[in-house]
Amino acid sequence: MKKIILTIILSALFLCGCDAVNEKEQESEYYSDLAKTQEITAISADTSDILQKMTEKQEISDFISALDIEHWELESLPETAKLTGTFQFSQEETLKFGQDASDREISTICEILCYEDIPYLTLKTAGVKISFRVSETTMEYLTQYFQ
Repeated sequence: MKKIILTIILSALFLCGCDAVNEKEQESEYYSDLAKTQEITAISADTSDILQKMTEKQEISDFISALDIEHWELESLPETAKLTGTFQFSQEETLKFGQDASDREISTICEILCYEDIPYLTLKTAGVKISFRVSETTMEYLTQYFQ
């Protein structure tokens, strides 16, 4: 009986250890998902004008790194939040069987909504909005696109 219980406990510990994900792997997962973006557009909340469009791979990579996603904290958005602008992340549709590569359209995969004078942002994807508190450095970096 003791051998069976010991075997079950050791098996459980072994299997739990296999499932562990360290922070660096998770960070790189977020980065690699967003790195598939082919276009980032900064849109003003006041005028709905496109202020800047990023399409270069290095420029997109630098932008995603500056987001500092691993330090975002899930928090409710303050009621006084006033929208400054939106970043739209877009990429080409997946090539389907029988479809010509030139027929693919670019579609928005997610949006990041930025607010005035507060270090909060909202991630909007697949109809779901999630609000986060971000570092002051990240917020300063993002708001420079709307000035």
